[in-house]
Amino acid sequence: MSPFELAAALEHARDRTLTLLEPLSDDQLAAQVSPLQSPLVWDLAHIGYFEELWLLRRVGGRSALSSEYDDLYDSFSHGRDERGRLPILSPQAARAYIEAVRESVLGLLPELSLDDGDPLLERGFVVGMVVQHELQHVETMAQTLALASLPGPEPQGPPEVNASGEVTVPGGAFTLGSADAWAYDNERPAQLVELPSFRIDRAPVTIADYAAFIDAGGYDDRDVWGAQGWKWRQAERADQPLFWNAAALPQVPVQHVSFHEAEAYARWAGKRLPTETEWEKAAKTAGRELEHMNGAVWQWTSSSLDGYPGFSAFPYTEYSEAFFGDEYRVLRGGSWVTDPLVARPTFRNWDLPQRRQIFSGLRCARDG
Repeated sequence: MSPFELAAALEHARDRTLTLLEPLSDDQLAAQVSPLQSPLVWDLAHIGYFEELWLLRRVGGRSALSSEYDDLYDSFSHGRDERGRLPILSPQAARAYIEAVRESVLGLLPELSLDDGDPLLERGFVVGMVVQHELQHVETMAQTLALASLPGPEPQGPPEVNASGEVTVPGGAFTLGSADAWAYDNERPAQLVELPSFRIDRAPVTIADYAAFIDAGGYDDRDVWGAQGWKWRQAERADQPLFWNAAALPQVPVQHVSFHEAEAYARWAGKRLPTETEWEKAAKTAGRELEHMNGAVWQWTSSSLDGYPGFSAFPYTEYSEAFFGDEYRVLRGGSWVTDPLVARPTFRNWDLPQRRQIFSGLRCARDG
């Protein structure tokens, strides 16, 4: 990609960030509305810190603008629930910081050699990583706005569902993963995978569908809940999704459901959640027959996050490898907030199975 194209991608992400935050007061930006989420102003400065770290310091060889930011704005140094108590930048200072970083980055881009053998720079990978990082934080900040009952980005929710029924995905081999220039390490290496035939719903589960599960006593039916899900159900006293209003837009995909709830619904419906490999094969081979594979809600799969055979952490282990294991579940697709630059069929999102603040729903599957 040319420096002009890379700059345009960076500016696209920044426009989404600033548009999202522009209506908010400084008090709203600085508030920590939930222990699950950072103050919005932390996210804003963190976006600038990540850009400074990777573009100005790592590939540009520049000195740090402030040594304190390596602690304040590193995601692994402080949990979300404590970031509101840190001496973070004010909204005004955060805006000035990200503007100063961006001005320097735009001056640096024409100087970068994208074909000198450095894997960070090859085909603009490191710029793509910074762009996607900012766009992913736009979605994280939209989750914070939802928890605070503040308006989020347009279109303010997922589109309606029109499709029904199932699609049979024939057995056989397909290419799992990606070799795209901006694909993350956990999407690589691309490889042939054999799967038996299976069936997958043409559309995500709607609010009306999920309301039927609630009305039928699904939250009290021990048989449809997994062991960990039932413990969560009892501990949280959860008896419906977050932000629940079954009368509003019944044909819209249900969102803000946890993995535990998604798994219970699928069992109640006589089905199951797809594996992430099944989901990706369906998206790649039967996508035209399926509705809202992206642009509606993230869709829980039954898979735990792990590396593909041949996985190699790049450019830092904390992006993916630190989360490998049985603790996190994979979501696929992309929500109504997710930018198209992120919502590719190979993109792997993940979260803890109890999380509900994310824009998460489900699509059911069953053996073919």
